[in-house]
Amino acid sequence: PRLLLLDSLLQELTSLQLHSVTMLIDKPGLLAVIKVEHLFLPSGRKNQALLEQTDLHKYQEEHKIPDNFCRKNKESNIQMKFSCWPCRIVIESVVALRDHLSGGKHLENAANPVDNSEYFIDTALNGNWKKRKGVKRPLEETRLSKRERTKENKLARSIPILTQYTEEKYEETETYFENGLRKVRPYHFTFTTHAKGRWVGDKLFDVFAREFRAMEPKEYARCIEAGLVRVNDKASSVDYRVQNNDFISHTVHRHELPVTEQKINIINEDDDWVVVDKPGSIPVHPCGRYRHNSMTFILAKEHGLKTLQPVHRLDRLTSGVLIFSKSAAKARLMEQLITAREVEKEYVCRVVGEFPEEEIVCEEPIEVISYKIGLCVVDPKGKDCKTTFQRLEFKNGVSIVKCWPKTGRMHQIRVHLQFLGFPITNDPLYNSEIFGPEKGKGGDLGKSQEQLVQDLIKYHTVENWINSDEYEPSEIVNESGEIRKTEVIQNLDKIEKVQSETKEEASIKTKKQKLSDDLEICDPFCDPHCGECKLAYKDPPPETLVMYLHALKYSGDGWAYQTEMPKWATFL
Repeated sequence: PRLLLLDSLLQELTSLQLHSVTMLIDKPGLLAVIKVEHLFLPSGRKNQALLEQTDLHKYQEEHKIPDNFCRKNKESNIQMKFSCWPCRIVIESVVALRDHLSGGKHLENAANPVDNSEYFIDTALNGNWKKRKGVKRPLEETRLSKRERTKENKLARSIPILTQYTEEKYEETETYFENGLRKVRPYHFTFTTHAKGRWVGDKLFDVFAREFRAMEPKEYARCIEAGLVRVNDKASSVDYRVQNNDFISHTVHRHELPVTEQKINIINEDDDWVVVDKPGSIPVHPCGRYRHNSMTFILAKEHGLKTLQPVHRLDRLTSGVLIFSKSAAKARLMEQLITAREVEKEYVCRVVGEFPEEEIVCEEPIEVISYKIGLCVVDPKGKDCKTTFQRLEFKNGVSIVKCWPKTGRMHQIRVHLQFLGFPITNDPLYNSEIFGPEKGKGGDLGKSQEQLVQDLIKYHTVENWINSDEYEPSEIVNESGEIRKTEVIQNLDKIEKVQSETKEEASIKTKKQKLSDDLEICDPFCDPHCGECKLAYKDPPPETLVMYLHALKYSGDGWAYQTEMPKWATFL
């Protein structure tokens, strides 16, 4: 009898504990339980049908909510989710819901409810909240820009804010010009970042090997063991598990890639804005292997235009209209105009083939499948996109086409042109046979997305210009002085052989093959532990410094900025 009584008490206690856990909220009108069915449309695109929606407070009075409540039933394709009305988001796990309910953002939104009449749950986009069509987003004067919100979040979490543009950093190296190129002498630099959410719990070495490609994985391991990679200003190890809010730094001997020496033409400058005609090959802001050879640094160092804030971006190889703001307030205003799609963008490009004479509208969704190498493809799971095209000229198998992107997705114009079968003639990424014999026309990749990413990573690794993002394959000079094309790299089965050959040829072109210790000490720009200091890379050919895509005009209500038509955009 005692054992039976004890068992009964334990069952009652377990039931009470479970019930206390599942009582997630104590009043109605805040959250809903939504029941959705995962579907595949005839086009192959994924969709979600909203079947039921019940107030969570009422639902939890009649049902238990276990931790696996949101797990999708594989047989019926039914999934339960939570929808937060004050925050206008959909949550897909009980654990995430508990964290959300205790968060400051939810508590603030719940205390200051907003009108949700202009919004609906878009089940076609993973059940997310979305603004109804035809309703423009208001220009909220008090709304902070993304940059300002990031700053406030760091201050609230006591995360140090690092100064990006200072006189000391402008003077950390020298710029010189050679063979039509702007070059930067090597210098020591410390990369810093705070741990991203997806890194937490992973080994430090695994994070570097997965997320970055400036070095080989074994070199990252050497840097960690040598103390060049530090966590919270302390030496770490390859097996260290990254924690939330970790401050990670990596000191390197930085070799920037050269860019064109073409002069930056200032289209307009007033009290609020600076508008320039960006040359191809120069990135907008520091990224990857570019820092002093970026638009923000060049304008600051050579034109005295410091603390400029770019309000939109162009790809590194794309030229044309680039708008900077002189204040955070004006940057916020322009960002809101672009977000509300009240800025019209007009581009011109040169494509392969005879583009149709009639206007073509492409609305294929685009998804980023690799942030590591910056690769996008047309995919039903991607974000909504719209680009309008109109042919201007056609001659000798090449067309000049104007483009009006309505949305602003990554590589949007380039990916849509590839999908239509008319890639930009010298696009080093999307006009490549690595996408298959059709070069990605109609979304046909000829392989899985995962294999495509791996092939592209291998392809760029064996180039003489390592880690050069989108540089076109160019010539390598071997020991006998012969010139051979790296097009042999297209045969990916021979990748290892070509890679070893490239290393042998590169070793021949050293600054003195094996530099003496005395010379390394005397050269202030040489680091004896830097592998790149012992290699001399060839200069990129001029044709690889520009892609035939140009931002011709940006305009809005009462304003417009425009450049001249580039020389390659006419056959006259």
